[in-house]
Amino acid sequence: MQFPGKRLPAPRPEPPGFETRILKSLVRWFCWGTLFIVEPSIIARLFDWNTRVINEEWMLISIDIGVIAFLILYWTILFTLGIGAAIVKVMKGYAYQADSYPLQDAERPQR
Repeated sequence: MQFPGKRLPAPRPEPPGFETRILKSLVRWFCWGTLFIVEPSIIARLFDWNTRVINEEWMLISIDIGVIAFLILYWTILFTLGIGAAIVKVMKGYAYQADSYPLQDAERPQR
């Protein structure tokens, strides 16, 4: 699909920069980051708690709440970085000129 506007002459589009590296590494950051954030919740279930001193169920729930909160924050940060990098990538593309319309009665207003 081609953009309906007229492409302006440009010497060259900008070379890919930091935003391209961000977009390429987002999936890797998403997978590894999610794994590392969920790790405390997994380890807490494998750990043998001293149930005479603490309530194991409440401790696991507290850890899960913290992990979920931090996971949502982490995903939001990655989503924001992805949107910003995509905007920069689009803005570095070719420039287009929209179709211009001739103004009727530009010098004198119509009465």
